[in-house]
Amino acid sequence: MVITYRIPTLADLKKVSEQIMLSYVSAYEGLMDHEYLSTLKADHWESVLQESIQNGDTCLIAEYNGIIIGSTVFGTVSAGDEIYAQWHAFYLLPQYIGIGIGHSFYQKIEEEMIRQKCKRCILEVLSSNKRAIKFYISHGFAKSELFDVEENDMILLCNKMTKDFK
Repeated sequence: MVITYRIPTLADLKKVSEQIMLSYVSAYEGLMDHEYLSTLKADHWESVLQESIQNGDTCLIAEYNGIIIGSTVFGTVSAGDEIYAQWHAFYLLPQYIGIGIGHSFYQKIEEEMIRQKCKRCILEVLSSNKRAIKFYISHGFAKSELFDVEENDMILLCNKMTKDFK
C-alpha cells in the first residue's frame, strides 16, 4: 500500500473537509452528542481549513489511489526564543485506522514540525478518546493538563498532551 503525503491545494479543500467530517463522526460517535454529529455536512470544515491555511497553519494530507484518506493541521507558535507546534487536528478515515497508516503519517507530521524548527508539540484530545490517547502516548506524548471545553452546548473534558523533540 503506497501512501503519498502532500500539502493540499485550495481545490482539494472540499475533499479534505469531507474526509475530516467522515473521520470526525466516526472518531467521536459515542463520545460526543449524536444529534450534533448527525448535523455535520461534508463542507463543514472547508472554511475552517481556508482560514487556518491563510493564518499560516500547515495542512498535510495522506492519499491512497488518489483518495484523501487522512489529514492534519498544525500551527507554529513562538514563545520567547522557542518555537513549538500547536497540533489542531489529525484524522484518518475509519477503514484506514489500525493498519499502521497513522504511524507512518505521524512520522511525516513530526518531520514537518521539526523542519519548521519546532522544539515541542502540544495537542488537545478528548479525555474519553482512549484510542487517540493510546496512540499519542505510543508516539512519545505525555498528558500535562486536564481541562473542560464548551463546544456546541457540550462540556467536554480534555487532556493537553505534550512531546519534546530531541
